[in-house]
Amino acid sequence: MKRLLIIPARIGSKRIIKKNIKLFLKKPIINYSIKTAKLTNLFDKIHISTDSKIIKKIVEKQKIKVDFLRSKDLSGDKVGLLDVFKFVIKKYKQLGFNFDEIWFLTPCSPLIEVKDLIKASIFFKKNRTKAMLAVAENSPPIQWSFEIKTKNQLKPLFKNFLKYRSQDIPKTYYDTGTFGAFKSSVLDKKSLVKYSGFIIPKYKGIDIDTMDDWLLAEKIFKKKI
Repeated sequence: MKRLLIIPARIGSKRIIKKNIKLFLKKPIINYSIKTAKLTNLFDKIHISTDSKIIKKIVEKQKIKVDFLRSKDLSGDKVGLLDVFKFVIKKYKQLGFNFDEIWFLTPCSPLIEVKDLIKASIFFKKNRTKAMLAVAENSPPIQWSFEIKTKNQLKPLFKNFLKYRSQDIPKTYYDTGTFGAFKSSVLDKKSLVKYSGFIIPKYKGIDIDTMDDWLLAEKIFKKKI
């Protein structure tokens, strides 16, 4: 079984400038994902998919060789990660490398631990799934959501569920955006990918998009170490 791990790390984040290499407790945040990935011993190749020579220089200090840079047309805000993964796989095939599984771990996932990826690899094999995403439970239930209208009026999105207790509402989950895996054959197809969900604790699945998210992740990490 040969596994490729892709850490997608373009330079052009907008809400947090240069987010993927911003210092998280005195270290570039991407370093945490790299260290975790290396300690699992799961991956035959770890590739940092970046369009930036700055990021390339930073990660190569962690003894991760960047075999090629991402093309500029795959580095914009609206480019999907599946397109990036397919580009990476194609480039490696041209270099003579083939992989059975394609994994990804985002560069802003400092709360993901070695044991999470190892458990996920066991889940992936045991369930014979072809695609997997790390998910966390919505809490409180998403069915209790409101939107804010004019004059700050709250309008329930699902009126019928407001009368239910939380334990009587079906659980729902969200894609944490932290990590996932695919059988390589899945990414060769153009059909819609069907995923299985590997459940992780909600605190590990913080999607770091704002400085509030960033500061919360730092506080959690400090308590963890």
